[in-house]
Amino acid sequence: MKQSNHPKVTVVTVTYNAEQYLEQTIKSVAEQDYPNIEYIIIDGASTDGTIDIIKKYEKYIIYWISEPDGGIYDAMNKAIDAATGEWINFMNAGDSFCEKNTLSEVIKNLDSNTDLICGDIYYLENNKKTYRKAKGIDGGFNGIFCCHQALFTKTNIMKEKKFSLEFPIAADYNFVLSCFVKKYNFQFINFPIVDFLAGGFSEQENFRANIESIKILLDYSNDSKLARESNFYKSLHFDSNIDNFKFSKQFNSFYNSIESLSKKYSKIALYGYGTIGKTIHSLLKEKVSVIFDKNNFTITDVDVYSPEDILNFDFEIIIIAVLGRELKIKEQILNHGVNANKIIVLQL
Repeated sequence: MKQSNHPKVTVVTVTYNAEQYLEQTIKSVAEQDYPNIEYIIIDGASTDGTIDIIKKYEKYIIYWISEPDGGIYDAMNKAIDAATGEWINFMNAGDSFCEKNTLSEVIKNLDSNTDLICGDIYYLENNKKTYRKAKGIDGGFNGIFCCHQALFTKTNIMKEKKFSLEFPIAADYNFVLSCFVKKYNFQFINFPIVDFLAGGFSEQENFRANIESIKILLDYSNDSKLARESNFYKSLHFDSNIDNFKFSKQFNSFYNSIESLSKKYSKIALYGYGTIGKTIHSLLKEKVSVIFDKNNFTITDVDVYSPEDILNFDFEIIIIAVLGRELKIKEQILNHGVNANKIIVLQL
């Protein structure tokens, strides 16, 4: 059974110094023929001409604010709080709906039991337009199976879950994968939703995005083999689509930090044994004297202990090998009685 009415659809654009791209996105929303759109713009205190553009099109915008935020997903969460639509979509500055009737076609094709509906995209790069199909639900554990600009979610689900600020780059993958695991009803439609502009936030931070995505995948699957076979893991070794210089710079910085610590210390503890922890362990090898993780278990040559046992072991430094929760974990380690000078937080 298809939906025949016109439920309110909230479209959200989050911006920061986006004057070069924002106008085409606003026009794309304003030109939709769908009669029940709530358009929200959340700006992160831009210092360029972004606000002037917002004011120029203010009659099409139901709600907008401009204030500092804690990153793109913090801004998105502000929009979720403000949203009153039945469905919600996030359209980044620079991206556009493919056609003027795109929203109408999405709602026209909605099944009555759908929780999230996703379509295909056109990928725009260097004046080239490439059609990319959504991977579908079977690709959930292998990579991004739907682009969030091409995704419409029931707003009540988004208000309940929101985006996790633990993952500054890949919180959208965390959200859709959590919905997948909890068996929300996904629907995939065979037409393009968005003209997706290459070079966006997650693509610029591709190395960390892949690291975060592997962490997310492991959180939900607890299957290291699955993680190693994922596109995220493969991309850490080679990805022809990313900025090789930036990838090399980030990876080299990470590697050099570990190498420097290896030269200074011979008894090193790790806190966290996910992808980052395993990578560090492989680089430091025998210099890792003990590993702590809330999920304590035994591996081939090193035991993994509960953080509660941290004072029972002797080490020169402890490296926090967890992304997104470094400050919280540092505080926990301090509360266990470890000297602050021994705690190392890596910067990617």
